[in-house]
Amino acid sequence: MFAPEADYERRGDVQDVVFPCGYTVAEDGDTINLYYGAADSSIALAHGSIRCLLSWLDANGHSEQAHDRRLRQS
Repeated sequence: MFAPEADYERRGDVQDVVFPCGYTVAEDGDTINLYYGAADSSIALAHGSIRCLLSWLDANGHSEQAHDRRLRQS
């Protein structure tokens, strides 16, 4: 869901690391603005849909329920 991909996220003081630092929610109530550190050498901003994130977590999360649901779908 959140992993280093870009070069500036993969190369720096600490390789292959991204970590959330804070967030805001836009006025639409669905857009999340995620401020994050990249490779301990940059700060970046990512945007996403809260609804999409929750759907992804429901389908792919690591809870036992999600794990059991994925097994039943296989």
